[in-house]
Amino acid sequence: MKQLKRWRYVLAFFYAALCSTTQASDDSFPAKLSRQERLQLEQTVCGAQYGLAVAEIDARSMEANGRANFADVKCRPHAQLAGQPTYYVAVCGRDGNQWSCGEAELETIVPLAQRKLLVRPGTVDPLRGVTTLKKISSYGYFQGLSIDKALQSTCNMGMGNRPDLIEISCQRWSITVSFWCPQTKQDPTCPRVIYMAEH
Repeated sequence: MKQLKRWRYVLAFFYAALCSTTQASDDSFPAKLSRQERLQLEQTVCGAQYGLAVAEIDARSMEANGRANFADVKCRPHAQLAGQPTYYVAVCGRDGNQWSCGEAELETIVPLAQRKLLVRPGTVDPLRGVTTLKKISSYGYFQGLSIDKALQSTCNMGMGNRPDLIEISCQRWSITVSFWCPQTKQDPTCPRVIYMAEH
């Protein structure tokens, strides 16, 4: 149990470091994996639990020509949702010569007016998550802030502290959506964006 907790802390540290560096100045570099490492990551993320093959592995190093420190692992699609593929993704980190991976998450694609948005529904029903994002992307602005600008890949979703709330996190933006719409049942702006902030 202690070893498992240690791996979780190591992975969380690696992931936080990767996010901070890539967002700040993209200081990570492409890295190569051995065939054995690729097979290990494929089995860990895609094969063991889901019986799927890997689609791609993006390995990164914190220094040029260095060993891979992190890897984004994407499994092959296993289903369709609203006409778009669904697949599992996970972030893996290396500690010495050993790799450890976070829990795989479901990811899908939401076509918006001008681009495609990568979305991880999390604890939100996937279809509800997709329809919610499509709907709010058409609203334009919330309190002078562009909703479309805030919806940038990758967006993570989760249920809020009430059943009618959905929390959305897209890179530097946080959005809260409410399905409680007291105006009318036919309100065209339901669900409602009730909070939005850049962080």
